[in-house]
Amino acid sequence: MKNIKIRYYLEPKSKNIEARTKPELIMSEISYGYAEINRLGKRRYKPTRFSLQESILPFKFGKKEDNYKFNETVFKKANTNNSTIKTKMLQLESALNELAVNYTLKKVLPTPKEFNSELSKVLRFETVEEPKMSILDFLYLKIEKDREDSDKSKKNSKRGNTIKTYVTVSHLIENYQIATNQILKFEDFNENAYWRFWDILDEVLRDNIKVENPNQPRKQRKQSYGYLVVSIRKYQKALLLTLKQAHKDGYVTPLDLHDSNLILEDVEASKEFYIESDLLKKIIKSNVSDNEKLQNAKDYFIIACLTGMRFESMVEAQNAYINTCKDEVYNFQYIHSIHNKTSTEVYIPLLKPVLEIISKRGFPKVPVNSEINSNLKKLFKKLKIERKEKVTKVTYKSGTIETFESICNLVSTHDCKGTFYSNLYSLNIDETVIDNITHPDRKPKNAMAKVYNKTKMLTKAKMFVDELKKIKSDIYRI
Repeated sequence: MKNIKIRYYLEPKSKNIEARTKPELIMSEISYGYAEINRLGKRRYKPTRFSLQESILPFKFGKKEDNYKFNETVFKKANTNNSTIKTKMLQLESALNELAVNYTLKKVLPTPKEFNSELSKVLRFETVEEPKMSILDFLYLKIEKDREDSDKSKKNSKRGNTIKTYVTVSHLIENYQIATNQILKFEDFNENAYWRFWDILDEVLRDNIKVENPNQPRKQRKQSYGYLVVSIRKYQKALLLTLKQAHKDGYVTPLDLHDSNLILEDVEASKEFYIESDLLKKIIKSNVSDNEKLQNAKDYFIIACLTGMRFESMVEAQNAYINTCKDEVYNFQYIHSIHNKTSTEVYIPLLKPVLEIISKRGFPKVPVNSEINSNLKKLFKKLKIERKEKVTKVTYKSGTIETFESICNLVSTHDCKGTFYSNLYSLNIDETVIDNITHPDRKPKNAMAKVYNKTKMLTKAKMFVDELKKIKSDIYRI
């Protein structure tokens, strides 16, 4: 018997490397010098193959670019806290040495089938069920793939803020598992478990259940009234989309994933205010140039309030090219705004206050939503914009709560689009013309339609400019 050589490999469930996101069985190919003579009279060596009866996620076994071929470095790093597989490997190698000594002493060279049978007797591996992936592990893989697709700018890839929502959901699952010491599994996640999940998380947010999550970069803020319905709805949608994707990949859950009752009923906005023209004019005239973050927040707010762009569109617009429409009648500048959230696009004419900002400091760099919201609140406090506004909070389990809070504690990027629409409406701008800018038509799929649609978008931009010419305003002017 020759020296035994072992090669570990995975038994893939799919030839498509992109689809290899589930645990795969670890196999070993054992070469020990056995050979047979084929029909052509040539000697052909035949190894035996033996299952470790353990499964592993491919990316914890090897590198994707190497087709997940066994990589010692990757394996060690990914399985630092997993002694089961490493123990099985050591047991296999020890058993092989034992058998090699016995066969050599007996001067016997077994067939692969005989060798495999004897190896099973020595190891006495019990038949084990292939490990099942938890909901959290599946979500981790989804987030990793979404980030890869986004980095490669793949078509229909998830954007940063969408991925961030899924990351938040992963932290919620972590918090639940820490709080209950239970792993969320697909096969156990029925309707009762689903609602218990949200109930436990609500108790964690109220601080009735203490949780220390090392994976959360920031400690979760506590709220005595628990979750707002609007927040839980967002996370419920993300979780159910994850479960639907998992279902397509073969993971079954007892939940009826198309049951609309699994998502809380939509409720009205918790705050009803906008920044009137006079107040917006005050912000435009203010001087906060000595504070870079406040200046950035001011520039962001003015541009968003005078273009009607959501946060996601403002992020996209950072690198947008400023176009010019100039003919016998019109002379204005505009940007081509892409709305990934709604798969729409629009030409937005740039008002003078916006152009003044861009000409002086360029388009403001947009930080993460939480940071810009924090800076907006600081800006409003600095400018002493503190009037009280009624706030209606519809909570998950504490009912409806009504309070009056200072606008400087309420303002966020979410208020910019409403400000744009409300101010224009109060100036008697035709609603259809406003809608053309704030709620553009869906982006056409047909290649030729895209060309003609750009003409249509320019026509709508001109209609918007025509309406602005009818009013007298220090702010809404081209």
